[in-house]
Amino acid sequence: MIPLDDNHDGIALTGQTQTLPEYIKGTPPSIERLRKRFDEAREDPHQGREKSQKARDYYDGPKQLDPETRALMKTRSQPPIYTNRIRPAINGILGILEQARSDPQAYPRNPNDEDTAGVVTKVLRFIADKGKFGDLKQDVAENFLIEGTGAGMVEMDGDEIMPVQIRWEEFYADPFARRNDFLDARYMGVAKWVDADTLKSRPGFDMESFGDPLAIQSFGIAGDSWQDRPAHLGWVDMRRRRLLLVEEYAVEEGEWKRIVFCAAGVLEYGPSPYLDEKGRPRNPIRAISCYVDRDNRRYGPCEDMLPIQDEINASRSRSLALGNSRQIQQTDPLVVPEANQEEARKEAARHDGVIPAGWSLVPTQDMQQAAILRQQEAKGEIERMGPTPAVLGRQEGAGQSGRARLVSQQAGLTELSRPLARLASWELAMLQDAWLCARQFKTDPWFIRVTDENQAAEFIQVNEPEMGMVMQPQQVGTDEAGQPVVQMVPGIGVVGYKNRLAEMDVDIILDTVPDTANLQQEIWAELVQLAGQAGGLQAITTPEFEWAVDASQLSDKRRVLDSLKKLREQKEQAIVPQLQAQIEQLTGQLQAKQAVSQEQEQAKTGKLLAETDSIEAKTIKMALDAVKPDEGEDAAGRA
Repeated sequence: MIPLDDNHDGIALTGQTQTLPEYIKGTPPSIERLRKRFDEAREDPHQGREKSQKARDYYDGPKQLDPETRALMKTRSQPPIYTNRIRPAINGILGILEQARSDPQAYPRNPNDEDTAGVVTKVLRFIADKGKFGDLKQDVAENFLIEGTGAGMVEMDGDEIMPVQIRWEEFYADPFARRNDFLDARYMGVAKWVDADTLKSRPGFDMESFGDPLAIQSFGIAGDSWQDRPAHLGWVDMRRRRLLLVEEYAVEEGEWKRIVFCAAGVLEYGPSPYLDEKGRPRNPIRAISCYVDRDNRRYGPCEDMLPIQDEINASRSRSLALGNSRQIQQTDPLVVPEANQEEARKEAARHDGVIPAGWSLVPTQDMQQAAILRQQEAKGEIERMGPTPAVLGRQEGAGQSGRARLVSQQAGLTELSRPLARLASWELAMLQDAWLCARQFKTDPWFIRVTDENQAAEFIQVNEPEMGMVMQPQQVGTDEAGQPVVQMVPGIGVVGYKNRLAEMDVDIILDTVPDTANLQQEIWAELVQLAGQAGGLQAITTPEFEWAVDASQLSDKRRVLDSLKKLREQKEQAIVPQLQAQIEQLTGQLQAKQAVSQEQEQAKTGKLLAETDSIEAKTIKMALDAVKPDEGEDAAGRA
């Protein structure tokens, strides 16, 4: 973008630091034509910039009651009070966008590009995180909802790719563009107030050839929405030595040109330094409008809330006035009104007043009640234009399930779906431009930091050179004329690049993550309950429980499955020593039993042998006894 003013909005200078004559390539349009085009864009009555300013004033609050309204209320004895209902309605929508932040996701165009898509996704998320793209989107969405148009661009800040916001009061575009996304605009630009010394100190600025940028000329009159802070009309502020500097991207000579100029002349002119997928200069500014009417006037939902906000303020002021005042009427026609009219009015205004004879109070409860009802109806209408209580999670029933709450939120966002879809398309266009800038400008080796879900930093290198054997020229001597003789010899050199961004071709979409914390918590509670019914910790390491997690709608179920796998492996590793100890114990018990059995068998065998020997002895004895002669017979024989 153009240089910063001394307020330092966080936007850096874009473009190469080239001298003025070198950067003006071709014949730029005349300064009169450029000034006329800028004046045409900012002063077009159909642009409705005054109404957009009024919408901003109503969002801020104090300016809802202008001096004329305050004077009128004073004449009616009404308190100058206001109740800002626009800011909560707009902030409610911004809160929904904050809860539904999205991350870029790249998808391969060919089956073999899955690894490439992963690298692109990490590059885009690195750019978005470093440039705080989520906060930038909220700032653009605020202009989108209040003034009706938000804009931004992805630029090169030195060697960094930075998404930046273009504030509504600094943005202008072709007034004949009819599309919400300005894709049919012939020119778009940024106008900022800068100090003259800042302009003169720019590299390549030649004061003698260019002239004094603060020279008094017929510069025209700027509208209120282009005022400097503090307010100043025109192109030049001589008191503070400031001037309006414009950076414009316009279709000239059949292609997009970048033009930087002030009222005194053109400072830079040439093809846009940002290229599209086909290598053609492109317009880096991305703008989006909430609504566009048939007169090409752009506005946001805040404009529909303005008359309702006026009704709320008027009804509340009226009800307070009726509650704090009394009306009196003459009941006795014989009483001279001029005699005690003022006394009756003063007594009626007092909380302990005594009404003079012949006068009475007029009941105004019906008027006060009507004012309160009108105020409540207006509040309900303005709340309906913003997020409903169901969307904000304020509906009745604290025990409502997360799944039912998510369904009610999606139903409540139906009326906001169209504007939110347009804002999402702007976000996608910005991320696509960030990828184009990465492919175009990031050609050297580049490390990107990726933080995973466990907050562990990981560094990935893109455009990583791969070394190998290549043929290189080498001087081997000189010829007769003294000229060097060069031959191609093998050597170590760069043979290619790994993760080269310029060669990657993917589709980029937004992976939107809605605010489903309640739903995720409910799903996890059901899984934990299922595990408890199935046996507690032992059940979550089973294949059946892993199947249940894989079939659920958990947003991070892959990490849960990996954790379950590690837990199962740890459990298996812990069981192995227990099994070994049990086997050793059982082996020892078996060996002890075998030893006891052997002893018992040996004892039984010995006993059996002893019994056998005893039986044999008895048998022999019995046999001997049977063979031995009787003692009587022996004696007779001897005789």
